[in-house]
Amino acid sequence: MQVVYVIVAALVLLAVWRMWRTRHGEFQDKPDPDFDPAEGQPEAHEALQLLQQKDWAGLTRLYGRISPSDRYHLIESLAELHPAPPPEAAEDADSPILTIIGGVLMFHGMAARGSGPATSVMKANAPRMMENLKISAKHLREAALRNPHDSTNLALQIRLEMFTTGDRAQINSLVGRVQASGEDNIYAAANHLLANAQKWGGSAGGMWRVANEWASEGPNAAWLAIPARAHAEEWCFAMVFSPPNSPERSAMIDLMQDEGFQRHIAKLDDMFWAALAREPLSGAEASFAHNHFAMLMHLFRVGDRARAHLERIGPSVARYPWTLMPTLSGKPMRLLSDLRRQYGLPALPPPPRR
Repeated sequence: MQVVYVIVAALVLLAVWRMWRTRHGEFQDKPDPDFDPAEGQPEAHEALQLLQQKDWAGLTRLYGRISPSDRYHLIESLAELHPAPPPEAAEDADSPILTIIGGVLMFHGMAARGSGPATSVMKANAPRMMENLKISAKHLREAALRNPHDSTNLALQIRLEMFTTGDRAQINSLVGRVQASGEDNIYAAANHLLANAQKWGGSAGGMWRVANEWASEGPNAAWLAIPARAHAEEWCFAMVFSPPNSPERSAMIDLMQDEGFQRHIAKLDDMFWAALAREPLSGAEASFAHNHFAMLMHLFRVGDRARAHLERIGPSVARYPWTLMPTLSGKPMRLLSDLRRQYGLPALPPPPRR
């Protein structure tokens, strides 16, 4: 057992070193030409064209015809497809346009910040980060005044508060407004979870309370991926953020070899597939769920259960949760190719060029 522990610990330390020398595991560090920055979101390129043309009426119609979770994922995709500052909207712009522009600016600010600790923000990036987040907050709050029931806007504000003030009372207020909106949004649940994670000043107990509440109240199988993300966050905190030889890291290495725990997450996977058979998912919900379950099953080596989720992912690998992994997060398609080969899936054909 001691030999296994030493080997695992050494591999983790090497992986962490590689991550920290490449901007903390961000996908943007090295170009990966086969990676789809829209992560398979089908409306992303249409929305990009409408944004560039300032076709606010067309963009509002597109926003209104897709599900709440897909709206959030669309905005995240636009931020990747349009790295330049978005066009300025008119003062009388409607709520969807202000939400889209505010959300794009928020994700741009997050990219300038990086994914390491707050003290790792590069001095040259700090002004751009703060300006983007300041304007983002203004747009998102104004949009929420015009439509207080848009869960996508509220989910973005939860993430923004997490990155800026960390005000738990405000975050809880936003969560309450999401729950009263009548909309189901997987990213509101995910952002609520992250706001309570240990690496953001929360606690394991608080994070799991949030995860279990959303999983038990969710409308479909995708919400079972919230506990999957909680497991991934625990793994990340122990293996990436905790010091070598810490109790957290030792406990996680033991857990990764615990057959009882493997049966536990296999049961969660079974619950997911059973729920999926009863109710289909939107595109963004499916992407979120299959990427999270694939990573969880792979991390804890639960047989070949990752294979079925990798099949559903196809070529549209998502940034999260894979960016939590120290190795190959800068090359998502290479990571996906390696995983498909490991689980006996055929190689993917080259993607079409746009």
